[in-house]
Amino acid sequence: MPRPGFWADITDADAVARGERPGALACALPPAAFDGTAPTRYARRGHIPGSLSLSGRDLLDGTGRFLPRTELAARVDAVLPAQDSPVVLYCGGGISAAAVALALTLLGRDDVTLYDGSLEEWAASERPLATGGAVPTPFAT
Repeated sequence: MPRPGFWADITDADAVARGERPGALACALPPAAFDGTAPTRYARRGHIPGSLSLSGRDLLDGTGRFLPRTELAARVDAVLPAQDSPVVLYCGGGISAAAVALALTLLGRDDVTLYDGSLEEWAASERPLATGGAVPTPFAT
């Protein structure tokens, strides 16, 4: 049974994107998917306008485990300051966003929701997508 407060739907994500609700949208896909330069399986390329790029892969070490806490916090804080609250995470279908949600939870954030429809749903709708945009420089590992 779904627990209220952990899930966002397309109308929630749209309201944050439009500035009608407080918070930040963060995309957990790799930078090339965020900026629309990589091929995609979704109806259209790009990201939800106004969202930030917080790639789930950049939060992992070479073995696929989360980075040590201080390094993890530094990478998250470089993209998503603590005052950006609440946070709605999305990716392609919810999997990478769930990993980022876990990382944020490990760092003590309790203001995280997951838009599990993600780009699979958003790109198939008439809602706008943005390409290009500021994508953080990949971190050296």
